[in-house]
Amino acid sequence: MIGVVLGISLGTALFVVLTTLGSAFLRASALPLQGVAADLVLTRPMGDAGMKPETTTVRGPRLPFGNQVFLPADLQTVAAVPGVTSWAGGLEVWDFGDTSYRVVLGVDPSQDRVGPMVGLTSGLLSGRVLRPGDQQAAMVDRHFAAFFGLKPGDEVIVGTEKFLLVGVSEQKESSQAGVANLYIPLDQAERLAGAPAGEVNQVYARLSDASRTEAVVKELNRRLGPLSAISQQSILQVMGGLSKVTSQFSTAAGFLGALAGLALAWAALSGLMAERRREIGVMKAVGWRARDIVGNFLAEASLLSLAGGLLGILLGTGLALGLSGLPVPLPAVGQSLPGLSAVPTSKSTTTLPVELSPLLMGVALAISLVGGTLTGWYEARKVAGWKTAVVLRDV
Repeated sequence: MIGVVLGISLGTALFVVLTTLGSAFLRASALPLQGVAADLVLTRPMGDAGMKPETTTVRGPRLPFGNQVFLPADLQTVAAVPGVTSWAGGLEVWDFGDTSYRVVLGVDPSQDRVGPMVGLTSGLLSGRVLRPGDQQAAMVDRHFAAFFGLKPGDEVIVGTEKFLLVGVSEQKESSQAGVANLYIPLDQAERLAGAPAGEVNQVYARLSDASRTEAVVKELNRRLGPLSAISQQSILQVMGGLSKVTSQFSTAAGFLGALAGLALAWAALSGLMAERRREIGVMKAVGWRARDIVGNFLAEASLLSLAGGLLGILLGTGLALGLSGLPVPLPAVGQSLPGLSAVPTSKSTTTLPVELSPLLMGVALAISLVGGTLTGWYEARKVAGWKTAVVLRDV
């Protein structure tokens, strides 16, 4: 009996853990883009030929070395690609000091449905968000503010210009997609970096159907040349092979695990029936009918299956909760510079967002109960057909 319970509990636990793990990786891969309410974050790599490390000693604001800009005509092309429903642009600027640099992101305060303003609004901790028409105003990332003891009402200097801090915000799960140390209006970021009006180096796009992301990226590359695109699929690849395989095949793997457990239970139940040949023979000798024997063993198999299912759910739940602390790397937009450090912004990792669904528990219990009961019914039907004389003679 113990073997039957253990077999079913093992299969149920595997089903719960693998299915939960796959769902958790999918949720984790969507987190970095939730802060910008986008399905795609686009940048345009410049390539090694465009890099000029020797200029890193120049102090003050400038555009990143590794990214090209999107011209206004390029942005019109992005908007015209089938599947793109809305977009917002941002201009990342590096403000160099002696040994470090700050990341300043120019945002359009009027774009509050897609792009960094979404995360700045939802993550507002104190003060207010940037508004259309703001001049020399800035918002600050919570980590940067804590590092330098900044608060709304303080002044910060970017390059040689003073900006008044109007709010503190935290984009908790955005990784580097739309996260910076300071946020200022887009037109003022363009002025600081010496970029013409309308030019950006990050594009946040929302799609009508996220499942068509790969096709949209392919079309964007065809029209605009090589682009770097961060999407839920690319984030899964950054997380590693385990996350990619688990997210794609977790349900199938879970069912296979459950079937493996049921196979173990079947083997254990077959052995149990063989050990009880004398009992079955006596039952038939004293007048038990085949259906009585089937009903007796069926009830016993159902109880064992229920016990195994509940034990498996407990084991699977414990393992899944244990995995909730697993660190998951998040992708970065832009590049870091050797020899210089960026002032810290938000974290570059998150923990696996494990959620235990009551529906999943119900499905797991149903699989164990139905599978174990059917196994018991099959074995009971088989032993009920044994001849009484043959059974008693063999034992």
